[in-house]
Amino acid sequence: MNKKLELEKWFNSKRQPIECGAELELMLFDARNKEPLNNQSLVERILGNLPSQVYRDYYPYQLEIRTKPYSNPKDIVEETRNLYRQASKEFLKHRVYVIPAPSIVNEGYVHCGLHIHISYPENRNKEVYFNRAMGMYPFILALSDHTKNFEISDLNTSDRMVRSPHIGLPELTMERFLDIHRDRRKYKDLIYSPPISNNDNRHRMKKPATIEIRMLDTPSLFSFFEFIVYYVTNLASRIKIDNPAVNMLKNNYNEASNRLSMTRNLLLNQRYGVNKVFRMLNSDICEDVSSFCGVKFPRETQFEYREKLGLSADVNGYLSMATKGGWL
Repeated sequence: MNKKLELEKWFNSKRQPIECGAELELMLFDARNKEPLNNQSLVERILGNLPSQVYRDYYPYQLEIRTKPYSNPKDIVEETRNLYRQASKEFLKHRVYVIPAPSIVNEGYVHCGLHIHISYPENRNKEVYFNRAMGMYPFILALSDHTKNFEISDLNTSDRMVRSPHIGLPELTMERFLDIHRDRRKYKDLIYSPPISNNDNRHRMKKPATIEIRMLDTPSLFSFFEFIVYYVTNLASRIKIDNPAVNMLKNNYNEASNRLSMTRNLLLNQRYGVNKVFRMLNSDICEDVSSFCGVKFPRETQFEYREKLGLSADVNGYLSMATKGGWL
């Protein structure tokens, strides 16, 4: 049994003012060719009929929905689902499915993720951003652990965490974390994202400086998306500036770095879908934090939901989860 964390050392009892927004990557699947969409010009034409917050991501088979910044997580959840429904309806006219799936196993390792941006409008001091990010990171690791929602055919689950350029230990010193001139192609799972003032097109939406969390898979159940948004926004609004993670980094950098690395290695060396193992390791931390923050904790994992309904980790399975799981 894991030792109970003294959450009062980490979190304020009341939420502090924040603004958050979500970026959700979705799979575009061509029903005619039975494969991920590879038609950039078609995507661009369809986007002309959709709000500017829906746009083509880096790959032609990826669609991204980006919400406006909100202080209330309910607004993030509602806007994301509304934009998803609009996009799904518009793409379906061209026999293209918009699928909330982290990976389509039998189509190769095509990954989609969920990014959440957090800003502190009342205090834009960069040290505050670093301290809060470091305090949140252990709890984000626990969340990432619990919400794994797809399985692959081999025993090595590090495919998602190793192959994706977005995944990696964050910079654990303030100078490196805040250095926006570092090679931005070498993305980390938790970064300081500089402000963007140019909003001339749908790819460069105006936003303030944020903490960006990038290590979460696209949830295939709407209830899980809702849980993640509420969990993260509560972490962000309650985390203390002076927290145990920051103090450990200041007092014993090597020990703090080793602890985070060890926790990540537990995720890397377990097979996706073995949620009973995950629960033994970390899920109780998610549940404790959820209880502390008043967030509803989903006891049934997405893998278990799909297994209960006899759905596989393929296109048909995820389409069924989109309809039965509340996205549509």
